[in-house]
Formats: sequence, structure tokens, C-alpha cells
Amino acid sequence: MKAEYLVRIAINSANLNLFRRQSKSQLGLVLKIALLFCSSAAFAQQENEINLNARYFEYQQAAMFSHLQWPESLTKISVNLLPIKNYSGIPIEQRDERPEYFYHGKLPLAMNNIFRDATLASRYFVPTNNKADYQMELILDSYQLPFQYAPDDQWWKKLHGQADRWLQTPKNASITMTIKITSGNKKIKPWMEKVQMMLSNCDLNTLPQPQSWMNNRDQITQNYLSTTPGQTFLAAANFLILKSINRIHQQPLLGQIKHKHGSTLHLISNETNFTMGETLKVYYQDADNGKSGLSAGTIKVINTDRNHAIAYPVTLRADHLKVGDWVELKSPAPYSKPLSKFRSASQCAEVVVAEVADANEG
Repeated sequence: MKAEYLVRIAINSANLNLFRRQSKSQLGLVLKIALLFCSSAAFAQQENEINLNARYFEYQQAAMFSHLQWPESLTKISVNLLPIKNYSGIPIEQRDERPEYFYHGKLPLAMNNIFRDATLASRYFVPTNNKADYQMELILDSYQLPFQYAPDDQWWKKLHGQADRWLQTPKNASITMTIKITSGNKKIKPWMEKVQMMLSNCDLNTLPQPQSWMNNRDQITQNYLSTTPGQTFLAAANFLILKSINRIHQQPLLGQIKHKHGSTLHLISNETNFTMGETLKVYYQDADNGKSGLSAGTIKVINTDRNHAIAYPVTLRADHLKVGDWVELKSPAPYSKPLSKFRSASQCAEVVVAEVADANEG
């Protein structure tokens, strides 16, 4: 609406100027300014849109993932984060190496901490060292640095004067990563997702996603996140975490029979709340796998108190059920997408403005 209002003002102003017999070229100039406002307004409206259907993102479309504002989630899924598997051909530094190893192109060990912080920031996954619901593994498939011998564009400046490097020009930072989720306490068919992100120096986010207190105080981590490779890595990690949430969100939620009195079943769920009147599938407790693969029948919920409920059998006899048997709840509503907090830190980002010919041309 604001852009449309500006266009109307521009046209009215131009008509008034023409009426006063001023230069006809002023009409084209005013319309150019109006279209510039329209273009800026359209860009501002698009900057927060999150696209999950693509597998390749570049420039500012990729930079949008470098800082996500995650929605609150009642669901909390514990995950074991396995060490990053590196197939990029560029070694990750060891803990006992000195910082100057960075100057020779090694990847910072802080990548593991950044991925852990990004997972925790989702408000959905809870990283833990104990036995978790699922196991999550990040795979670094490819990693293109802006310069051949330096891990990012900031540290490169310290080496720019060396004779074999000063003639080189920077490339875009490009990362291809895969995430893999496998079973933990909960069963899931192994699932993988891949994405490629590419950023240039023009696409840096002025405020990348904040890290935990410890990483915010770590200068190496902060230096890395101020560079195109660091923000490319963070953007790819955020995208894969979001895709993982969508996949886990499709998993059915579970509850169990906590007590049993005759045909009255007392249920509890550590994952969600029960709904009055809903019909649930029942699965026998399997000593080997936890939950049997086939449903034994259905029960109906007649009373609820958040994550507690009372139910009665519908299609099976109560004496066939035992304490510890599982019930499967309906999948919850779709997960809300996070919002992007991208704000360009550079003035070199390209803005396309439609050209309007002057009124006195042609």
C-alpha cells in the first residue's frame, strides 16, 4: 500500500509539473524514484519468506538462513549429535593445534559447537550426551573457500601481501552438507537430506544467529561467523535442522498405559496432550523393539487432564492389554516456520530497478 501511495504521488506530481510547462524529462525521473521505492518495498516483503522446497540456495536467498527466529514449541525431542563427518577434503583442525593452523586453510573445530548451538536454538531439538530419542549426524560433502590457502575472507587479509597470493581474487563461499537421522529410543527409518548454499561477500548478515554464552565469548567462533564461509555453514545447518524438524514432526506421538483397573485404562504421554473423544491405536509392548509393528486394536479416550487420560477398549478385550502397552496419538498440526532476521551488512548487494524512459525520449 505504501509503494502504491508513492506511485500515485509521483504521477500526480509529474502531471502538475507538466501542467506548469516544466521539463518533460521530470516525469521519467519521478517515475524512476517511485519504482525504486516499489522495488525496495517488494524486497522488504520477500526477505522473510522461507522456501523449503529447493535444494540449492545462493546469495541473499541463502543468507536468509544465517539467522532464524525460531517459534516456541511444546514438543521437545532429544538428540545425540554425532561428530561432523568430513568428506570435503579440507581437514578440520585438532584441539591441540595452534591458531595459526587456520592460516593454512584448515576448518575450525568450532563448527561442531556452532551446529550444536543451532540445534538447541530451534527450541525443538535438545542435544544431550545421554541416550536420546534420535541420533543426528552432519556430513560435510564439499567446502569451497573464497581463497585457496585461507579458511575465510577475513584471515586472508593478513596473508594478502604474500607474493604467491596477492594476485588472486576471492571466489564465492560454497558448502554442500547432508544431515542424517537414525533411531535412538524412538524408531525411525534412516532419513537423509542434502543442501548446497553459496554466499558472496555481498551477502553477509550484519547480525548472524546468536550462539550460546560460551561461543559468544569465543573469539575464533565469532571471527568465523563474521565471514562468508562461517555464515554459509550456519545457513546450511539451519536449513537442514528445519528439514529435520519437518521430518520428525511427521512421526506419530506415543503414550502408554500407566495403570489398568478392569476395563479402565489410565494413559500418560510425555510428548503431547490427549483429546477428549479421540480413538487411539494400541500396540503391544515388545521386549526387543519397545513397540510392536502391528496395531492390536483401538481404544477411546473418555476423560483427559492434559497429558493424562482415561480410556476404554473398543475393538479388543481389556484383558489382552497390559501396563506398558503403547498408544499412538494423531500427528499434531504442521510445524510453524521460523522467520528470517537477515539484514545485509554490505552495500554491494544488487538491487534491480526498472528503467523508465524520459518523456522527451523517442
